[in-house]
Amino acid sequence: MKKKRIIIILSIIIVAFLSIFLLVPKNTNKQKKKEPKTEEKTIIKKYDIDKIQTDYNNEDIIAYISIPNVLETPIAKGIDNDYYLNHDLYKNDDYRGTVEMDFRNTTNDKKILIYGHSGEEQELPFLQLNKYIEEQFYRDNPYIYLYTKEDERKYKIISSYIETEDFDYVNLISFNGLTYKEHVEKLKNKSLFPTDATITEESNILILQTCSMNNRGNGHYHLIIGLLEERNTY
Repeated sequence: MKKKRIIIILSIIIVAFLSIFLLVPKNTNKQKKKEPKTEEKTIIKKYDIDKIQTDYNNEDIIAYISIPNVLETPIAKGIDNDYYLNHDLYKNDDYRGTVEMDFRNTTNDKKILIYGHSGEEQELPFLQLNKYIEEQFYRDNPYIYLYTKEDERKYKIISSYIETEDFDYVNLISFNGLTYKEHVEKLKNKSLFPTDATITEESNILILQTCSMNNRGNGHYHLIIGLLEERNTY
């Protein structure tokens, strides 16, 4: 009987001990294993369009274009395509004009047209586009960067050519019976230099137009066409 009592008492003690041990909260002071933080990509505005508008006192400035080692300039957009043909960024009369976006465009369009003068004045930004008649220059300077209030974009140049008679590249809605994809492929295939770029119905393109200063082909307009490769929103 005594042995049974001892066994029963020991059993009660063991159960009580285990119950207390299991109910005691774990040490909350122990450092938890830290989860690795996911780094967020922060896009720093290289060109602040609001500041540029303030600097020129001109809210018509909607973007900034850069082709490294070739050209850099703000872009204005008027209520038509005539005003900035003979006004500068301060809205002063100036026969040299300003680089401008087609008034029909918004910065969110799949196809954007930008115009600029060429001439004898070396400071005209788009005069430099005439250098794309040379293949080595075309290969060495392949990217166009466009900066807006909302994002920055990187376009790969897929076409450089001089247009003399077919001006449907300015069309934004209908393309003379072609689909949008066929229209862009047509512009790509006109290039002086071949490219293997893939075009789809969703392709975003940027067309830069300036007067041709080259005699090759009795040129009228020199066109540079870029295909959107990367877009980062702020």
